[in-house]
Amino acid sequence: MEKDICPKFDLLRTYLPDNLGDVPKSELKEIKEYKDYCPDDDCNTEIEQITIGFLWLLGKCYYEFKSKSHNNTNAFFIYLVSWLSYKLNQNKGNNFTTINDFFTNNVISNGKYSKFTNEAFKISDLDEFMKERTDLLNMNIKDMSKFYDAFKLLCIMYDNYSTNKDNKTLLNSANDFVKVYASLNNDRNIEDTVRNKILPVLSTNYDHFKNNCNRNGVKCKDFLSLSEIETNLFALTSEDTSSSSTGNKLFTVLSIFGAIAFFLGISYKVNNKELNNITFKYYFHYKYVNVNKKIIRFLTFY
Repeated sequence: MEKDICPKFDLLRTYLPDNLGDVPKSELKEIKEYKDYCPDDDCNTEIEQITIGFLWLLGKCYYEFKSKSHNNTNAFFIYLVSWLSYKLNQNKGNNFTTINDFFTNNVISNGKYSKFTNEAFKISDLDEFMKERTDLLNMNIKDMSKFYDAFKLLCIMYDNYSTNKDNKTLLNSANDFVKVYASLNNDRNIEDTVRNKILPVLSTNYDHFKNNCNRNGVKCKDFLSLSEIETNLFALTSEDTSSSSTGNKLFTVLSIFGAIAFFLGISYKVNNKELNNITFKYYFHYKYVNVNKKIIRFLTFY
């Protein structure tokens, strides 16, 4: 993921904080090009302010990153729609199910944002840019919102690295990301199409960070491997076809859970308050495993 992507979201959060009720550090109308998105200066509702944030990010993604690699543009766009989904999911008053519902009914069909849409769609080929990403636009908002914390953690990792934080801090933030990734990978409430589209992007960017970190002499060899986590999770959800006894199967399952708990370093203490807020909800989950048609419940740590 381009290192220039994360600062865009950091800046936007000063105008539109992640947590409901938090006081913005700056007024949204102070954002550059605000008049391009709200020329009449009458965008005061929560959904209108979210829309301005979305259009601002979309403009940055399209105009500043289009000339860069396809992968970087897509990473930015996916992070963008996960942020938008996260904010829309907080706004319980809307009736949008997909990003496309929001984009079609609240942006394209709304004259309030015509200055941006007219210029973007008539002068440039932003329309084609959006059509190429129809699969992402048609994803469920509730599902997409679950990936926002993972992208945010990636940015925290990049920030810790760029500001020369110590190795323990780097390792802790990497472990937090892996916990969230494992939870998303094992969340069967998320549609497969969403999971299969987004998880590879997260995995690629995590591996890219590790490789870049190692190339520059920083000790990242202790960072967890996502492939190991995925293998263990697959083993947990696959049917055991061997002829071993139920007791042996149960022992195997418990051993795997113990391994995952060990891999994820459950004993380390996270000192960063923001990381605690993100990872706490992913830390403990109940996992149901089918052993000879009997349902056994475990407490997993990831």
